[in-house]
Amino acid sequence: MQTVIGLIGQNRQVGKSVAKKVVFVFVFAAFAALLAAGAWGAAGTNAKIKVMFLRGGSVHDWKNNPPILKAVMDRTNDFEVSFTENLDDLKDRIKDFDIIAVYTTGMQLTKEQEQGLCRFVKQGGGFVGIHSASDSFKNAEHYWEMVGGRFAGHGSGTYTVYIYDRDHPITEGLKDFEIQDETYRHNYHKNAQMRSLIRMNRGDERQSMGWVSHYGKGRVFYTGLGHGRKAWTNPGFQRLVVRAMYWAAGHKVKDPPETK
Repeated sequence: MQTVIGLIGQNRQVGKSVAKKVVFVFVFAAFAALLAAGAWGAAGTNAKIKVMFLRGGSVHDWKNNPPILKAVMDRTNDFEVSFTENLDDLKDRIKDFDIIAVYTTGMQLTKEQEQGLCRFVKQGGGFVGIHSASDSFKNAEHYWEMVGGRFAGHGSGTYTVYIYDRDHPITEGLKDFEIQDETYRHNYHKNAQMRSLIRMNRGDERQSMGWVSHYGKGRVFYTGLGHGRKAWTNPGFQRLVVRAMYWAAGHKVKDPPETK
């Protein structure tokens, strides 16, 4: 009888030990899953926004203008910017980034390059198009649909950029600003549904100079501003585009450090 009772006691101890091990393994697996998903600790909250900055083409100084904005973005300590002129990066490499910024002119996309870019945005990636991004890839119908507008002509000079929508996170709290730049006009895609954020009003030129939209699960921002160095060094332009980068990535919008 004592032997039987002893065996029962031993079995209970073994059962408790096994149960503890099972609970430990379950908790460890759940913790590892949280880390992998970025839902726990610094891995999920402190990661920088990865930006693929695509540049190239003719007319515009794509080599020297984007680094001006990158310097502003670097001071926020929130972005990791990688420049590329390789259109094939749109096929697969783009998957390693959170958003893509485009400052190109002309050029053409292959079917695979266009599919890679549009798929990236549709699946939740962000898109920030600057100036001649709307004057690029005119052989790509889906790209035009995603951006919303296609370049149709421009004027130039010094003018006021008016904050048209003061309720959107990108433009909330911003003030009208003056800029020396081109004044892009666009033909809008038949499927485009944009929300205009900024406009100009100079004689017959009363067009939108920047808008947002959604393409699938992705956020799209475009501005017609950004022709030359005087625009890229304009604090109003810098503040607008950096705030758009945050928004396109699905992050809380913040102002960059004050620029001189």
